[in-house]
Amino acid sequence: MIRNYFKIALRSMWKHKGFSVLNITGLVTGITACLMILQYVSFELSFDRFHQDFDRIYRITNDRFQQGKLIQHGTITYPAVAAAMAKDFNEVETYTTLANPGTFSLQKDRKIFEEKGVYTDGRFLSVFTFPLVAGNRATALKAPHSIIISESNAQRIFNASPDDYAGLIGQTIKVDIDTEPYQITGIMKDFPAASHLKYGALMSLETLSLTWGEWIKNSWESSDVWHYAKLRPGADAAALEKKFPAFSSRYFCGDKVSGSVEQFFLQPLCDVHLVSDYEYEIGKVNNGKAVWTMLIIAAFILLIAWINYVNLATARSLERAREVGVRKVAGATSGQLIGQFLSESVLLNVLALALGIGLAVVLQPVLNNVIGKPLSFALLVGAGYGGKNFALMLGGVFLLGILLSGCYPAFALTSFKAVQVLKGSFKRSAKGAWVRQSLVVFQYTASMVLIVGTFIVFKQLKFMREGNLGFNMDQVLVIRGPQLTLWDSTSIDRINSFKTELERIPAVQSATASGNVFGNKLGRSFNVKRLGSGDQKGVTFARMPVDGDFFDTYKIPIIAGRNFLRTDSNQDPRKVTNAILNESAARLLGFPNAPEATGQKFVMQGKEWEIIGVVADFHQQSLKHSIEPIVFAPFYSLAGYFSMKINAADPARSIATVREQYNAFFPGNNFDYFFMDERFNEQYRDDQVFGKVSSFFSLLAVLIASLGIFGLSSYTITQRTKEIGVRKVLGASTSGIVSLLSKDFLKLVLFAIVIGAPIAWYGVDQWLSDFAYRIHIEWWMFMIAAAVSLLIAFASVSFQSVRAALMDPVKSLRNE
Repeated sequence: MIRNYFKIALRSMWKHKGFSVLNITGLVTGITACLMILQYVSFELSFDRFHQDFDRIYRITNDRFQQGKLIQHGTITYPAVAAAMAKDFNEVETYTTLANPGTFSLQKDRKIFEEKGVYTDGRFLSVFTFPLVAGNRATALKAPHSIIISESNAQRIFNASPDDYAGLIGQTIKVDIDTEPYQITGIMKDFPAASHLKYGALMSLETLSLTWGEWIKNSWESSDVWHYAKLRPGADAAALEKKFPAFSSRYFCGDKVSGSVEQFFLQPLCDVHLVSDYEYEIGKVNNGKAVWTMLIIAAFILLIAWINYVNLATARSLERAREVGVRKVAGATSGQLIGQFLSESVLLNVLALALGIGLAVVLQPVLNNVIGKPLSFALLVGAGYGGKNFALMLGGVFLLGILLSGCYPAFALTSFKAVQVLKGSFKRSAKGAWVRQSLVVFQYTASMVLIVGTFIVFKQLKFMREGNLGFNMDQVLVIRGPQLTLWDSTSIDRINSFKTELERIPAVQSATASGNVFGNKLGRSFNVKRLGSGDQKGVTFARMPVDGDFFDTYKIPIIAGRNFLRTDSNQDPRKVTNAILNESAARLLGFPNAPEATGQKFVMQGKEWEIIGVVADFHQQSLKHSIEPIVFAPFYSLAGYFSMKINAADPARSIATVREQYNAFFPGNNFDYFFMDERFNEQYRDDQVFGKVSSFFSLLAVLIASLGIFGLSSYTITQRTKEIGVRKVLGASTSGIVSLLSKDFLKLVLFAIVIGAPIAWYGVDQWLSDFAYRIHIEWWMFMIAAAVSLLIAFASVSFQSVRAALMDPVKSLRNE
């Protein structure tokens, strides 16, 4: 019987090839898009879940308050915190501390290899499950100047094969300017792609104790490390968090120790990647709202595709009514007819699913190239979020969708009365009309939401790209400072001489040295006070070392006072006492305007500073962040950056000339450069990718939805063929008939717009809440989306309407 059902189903599909192609096209498009989005969602949700006992690992986060105001919501905290928590709370099984993450120069046989690394303690490999392929996990990071390198580094630095890894243990390598070599104590597998921590080198934290001092392990005042805690089995993280206020009071005594009121929290490890509202992130994170939005889009696309199938199937109801009538007269039962039509639905959906899977695999490289992530179909069948349970759930969703999308057409078709159909007296009825109309309303409600969302995303991205940042970074070439050159008494003169030589290059307009660049998070100084302010509470400043050419190079106006002179700097940092503030910093110290701030003094890091100038506020980071109060000091550093404004005529030649000068002044260092605008705009990369991907799939959803209204219009117009013929005989015009047939559908779309507008407003407002500087949501944005929705709907309906209006009325009335 079942074999016969499928045999008849194949014949029916072949007989109605146009209908079958249209139906399969909609389903394949929807399924392919859904599968590709779900791969992305599965990858993003799978971060850090490969660790053993990941559900017991937490990151310790730290909020700081001054004068009742939150001044830092960060992942960075004090070195002594984790050890104290492990001592005070039995719930903490173990912990690990990370410090000084960054890019390091690994040197072997006079060759330099740049690699991301971090200093950490011997407990790191007991908290996290990063496998070693050579070395002892228990002791690899205990001794000072120990280093674990990744397999990739073992291969590129030592040209080693897996059989050679054991022989690398005990060999040495130099790191940056440290004069003592580091001993290789382990070779680890490359960190997985789904890890928020991504390092090719792990170095012993004990090394920093020797070079920086013991404060890196026991300080309650300097906030420079990241802590991860592993709780004991069965420990209640929420209950443990409730003990943290007492812990904070015990060790910080309000704000007496650190100058801030400290609050601590536990963030589950598997939440780290997608909860990205923290400062000083140690790893690569993403916007969880974007991920969930993509999941919603995937659900919309799949639902719209199945709704299309329902509408297109019911569009053929009149055509198949006679078939149902004949089958019933011949003795077919309702159950047999339902089985027949369900088998057609299953066959069509399974074929579409197979084609969708194949197409998703073929298009995989294109999607990976756009979003820059290693997605694969394996993420849906066990390698991603939820493992095999996710695959089973996904299979269940598709099975349920296939059955439900086939049930309505099957029951609708088998409900026809055989006598009425065979007599030719079968008429359209209101029964089931509200279902089809509701489905169209849902489709266009989703379309309205997606169109508004896409429009707002691109408006916000355009606003961020073109917004006034308060500085000019066009054609600014930035060189990383000479990391391998030791600081000595000649360093300041060498830096200034290098800048002078750069400015002699015809293509270079100006050059400057700074300790940091735009887009990077700046370090902070706490408990900064205006001199003579009495008991006034301290405030927090971001700090940035720059030379006197920084503001001119980046076109940042000095609105009061003067710029730095070379004499403001000194080889001895204790003798540097002049500073420049931005407007926000001056206001925070209580000065009503910039001129009144100049000449005044403040206390920072236990030393008096004089304000010699005030510069206009600018955006150090992206427009997602508020402008920070910043203090600029005339410190020089070889670990910072050189920025130069160059002519755009021949940048390649300019870079080559700059490279020659750099190598002459700082031999033995890598020439690492970038353009400031490209580096700054990298902060928007995830948002730009989200905008491109979401807009593309949203467009697909809208196009698939247009097939739905096409199906319903076909269904309705087919049933009104004789009515149209009568109207034409009585003198109705083509435009009048098109208007008559279209208005009912456009009413549905208008109803969908009314429902979708508030949903869309809420959704985009939630997305925009991540940005400190954002566009305003205007009414005309919804009007544009509404107009687009109506235009798409009218285009979908008008084809059928015009064809019906142009039909010869003799043909439509022949059987009357």
